[in-house]
Amino acid sequence: MREYAPNLGFMKYLRLHSTDPYYNLAVEEYLLRHTRDDIFMLWQNERTVVIGKNQNAYAEVDLDYAKKENIRVSRRISGGGAVYHDMGNVNYTFITSSERATALDYAYFTRPIIEALATLGVKAELSGRNDLECEGKKFSGNAQYTGDGRILHHGTLLYDTDADVMSRVLRVDKEKLAHRAVKSHKGRVGNLAPLLRGITAEEFIKSIEAHVLKTTGAERIEIPATDVIEALRERNASREWILSEKRYLTDYTVKRRKKYPFGIVCIEMVLAGEKIEKVCICGDFFGTSPVGALEDALCGQTLDALPPIDPSPYIAGMTGEDLLSLLLET
Repeated sequence: MREYAPNLGFMKYLRLHSTDPYYNLAVEEYLLRHTRDDIFMLWQNERTVVIGKNQNAYAEVDLDYAKKENIRVSRRISGGGAVYHDMGNVNYTFITSSERATALDYAYFTRPIIEALATLGVKAELSGRNDLECEGKKFSGNAQYTGDGRILHHGTLLYDTDADVMSRVLRVDKEKLAHRAVKSHKGRVGNLAPLLRGITAEEFIKSIEAHVLKTTGAERIEIPATDVIEALRERNASREWILSEKRYLTDYTVKRRKKYPFGIVCIEMVLAGEKIEKVCICGDFFGTSPVGALEDALCGQTLDALPPIDPSPYIAGMTGEDLLSLLLET
């Protein structure tokens, strides 16, 4: 495993005190796109479901329950699955230039968190694609985004999250649960608080903060004053961004869906004979390029004469053979 080695001369640390998910995700994106420093962030959101960039909110979230319970729904720019945030959950972010890290390298970015937890007596490990587990329970999901020579890695740390609300508002895929041999999402995840009796959520945050600052020598910074963040927040809070109704509510007539080791891939199409007239690809997969480019490459093609297409930049782990097999599935 490679050592986590940020550019120590430029490492910055930001503790966000806002609990507005649209604003916090905007700050993340601003720092990714408009700075060149290595950055570490700790932050929390009020009750919110955050879905991955390639997910269909209607399929992943009980939107009626969320509205009834005043739970916000937001969409992030990274891939992966839906997660639930509340004030019992702590979020962390690493942002760095790509020459200092490899895209979709979860071990690299989760190692500082695993080491910080070890100082508290918690033995955690990276499990599966992008989860952290302790004593067989998932307490952290992680996702990444790459672009313009930069990498954003962010993850959750379930400290004292309301598991009942989480299991109610998230529509977790049954195949995922079957794969883990559990009957419910609630049975799959666990909080860290029972392992750290007597430590409040704020004290937990301070412990993570202290360890990372000590090991990286990071310099504290404040949120920059810029209209760009406010513009990103406005986009993040918009119905168009969150629900993408024009993309997901088209009357697709053909649906292909499969769970792979690298995630669930769902392809919905409108066909005229064998010709693909419209296509939508969604799921909890990761990728380093926008999946819309893959959709554009498929539109206008015929299923019985598809040209060679490499889907791996858009769906990490998928081969051309995988894509062809899924499209031709009957």
